[in-house]
Amino acid sequence: MTPSRAAKRLTIVIPALNEQDKIADTIDGVLPLARELLDDFEIFLIDDGSTDATGAIMDEFAAGEPRIIVHHNAEPRGVGAGFEYALSRAKFDAITLIPGDHAFQNEGIARMFKAAGAADLVITYRDNQSDRSVNRSLQSHSLRFILNCLFGFWLSDYHSMIVYPVKWLRQIAVKADGYGYQICALISLLQLGLTYVQVPVSLNAELKGSSRALRLRTYLELGGTILSLLRRVPIRNVNLRQIPADAERTPAR
Repeated sequence: MTPSRAAKRLTIVIPALNEQDKIADTIDGVLPLARELLDDFEIFLIDDGSTDATGAIMDEFAAGEPRIIVHHNAEPRGVGAGFEYALSRAKFDAITLIPGDHAFQNEGIARMFKAAGAADLVITYRDNQSDRSVNRSLQSHSLRFILNCLFGFWLSDYHSMIVYPVKWLRQIAVKADGYGYQICALISLLQLGLTYVQVPVSLNAELKGSSRALRLRTYLELGGTILSLLRRVPIRNVNLRQIPADAERTPAR
């Protein structure tokens, strides 16, 4: 008798700040894939203090899908705060964050959904970063090299989409916000020895213009995040005995 597979149930977080031109495309891409590939899901749409029509568009989607929850911040609080809001209310065992700026192609999101449950963590990596601006591409490759050298996990990417295990993520204290939140959470979980698989995803064509990721504040935030991780500050009150004895770091593509 063939054993039944584990149900794919996922909490999806989509944060956005003033993305009225892209948020509908993002949701229109994610929602059909969730309905097709997941056994059940919930979507938290986080309006992070937008001053344009982003929040109103989110409300329109929620009116047509009961599994969509919209949360409006009165003022911008950052990606980390929005993710923590959804994490504290997630009803499923796994959670992921998909940017609201339509950054990722739908084929990659589908691969991530299909891989959910294959390991404790599903870590996607962007396979077409060379298509972006030279500065943005150089920054991403440099950050990955530094993190790999410092922590030794040798991942293909640290800042793409990730499916996290809710029970473990709730047990760690992530001392970061904004750009550094996801890096802090991921490395903290890897330090616990959780298993993972890596899945390729592709970025949509990037619009020309200034990038938030290249600002001085971002570099300062990342520096603080890395220092806190080296001190192992993010990990506290975690019951290591609950981790399976055969847990291994197992990258797969």
